[in-house]
Amino acid sequence: MREARQAAEYAAEALGFSALGVARADAPQGDTLKRWIERGCHAGMNWLERHLPVRLNPQLVLPGARSVIILTYEYPRSDARQQRGTIARYAQGEDYHKLLSSKLADLDETLSFYGGNQVCFSDSGPISERFFAAQAGLGWIGRNGLLVRPRGGSYCFLCSILTTLELPTDSPMPNRCGSCRRCEKACPTGALHEGSCDARRCLSYWTIEARKEEEEPPPNIRKALMERIFGCDACQESCPWNSLPPTRKVDPHLLMPARLAQATLGELELLEGEPWQRFFAGSSIRRAGERLLRRTVRTIRGDSEAATSSALNKQNP
Repeated sequence: MREARQAAEYAAEALGFSALGVARADAPQGDTLKRWIERGCHAGMNWLERHLPVRLNPQLVLPGARSVIILTYEYPRSDARQQRGTIARYAQGEDYHKLLSSKLADLDETLSFYGGNQVCFSDSGPISERFFAAQAGLGWIGRNGLLVRPRGGSYCFLCSILTTLELPTDSPMPNRCGSCRRCEKACPTGALHEGSCDARRCLSYWTIEARKEEEEPPPNIRKALMERIFGCDACQESCPWNSLPPTRKVDPHLLMPARLAQATLGELELLEGEPWQRFFAGSSIRRAGERLLRRTVRTIRGDSEAATSSALNKQNP
């Protein structure tokens, strides 16, 4: 099925993907994910535990799956915010799920021409995308738990296509992190260890996923939050592989709109109900939900004001 792979590669390049790799669907995943969940490192993301059997066996997602196609798509490498408060690079523009799903539909059609049945995901299905990306030779799993590429680093989305076609596969590349531990040292809460991230300590978890009423950030998380409104890129910012130029230009749809770049923390805190829905329409930030996002912004503002007040009191005893 070399022709099918070549056709997919041509189509993927035309659609703006920066790379394509193929791994066997039956590649053994080991028990790393299972042990990570058993230790409770998934925090309140209970769907990871519920979907574990499916995630470890692509046949449960698509019976007859023979190959896993993994694609990369570049996203911005700098925070475009012009006011206080940072937002993770991947969430600055339009919701990437919708943007990439339409592109994956085109690839699905291409592969169907060669007789394949496919299921496609843009970071939205029970597929171990980073594992298969490493198996497909697109990079290696760094100490921050992300896929790191020799060209482009870790600033990219991963998309997956399960197909019944038996496509030519790629070979994994060696891990090139060496003795570097910059990401581990840069993590504000010490959540990283040898390629594993403990979500209970991760600021991305606390600003995006901790949406339950009973989940309040502990003091050490509040202190480490600093200016982070949504997500945390500390481990990526410190990675030397991210200092290399990207392989493709960033899609304009993924750039931050002026309204978000210029909104102050005070303005963001006041948004609620319909105005909140309109402001974040079509944005990945909607995943955090109104309550969690406002709580995070309020925490940032409150801690900042308390620090300023304390400093003034010391100056004027």
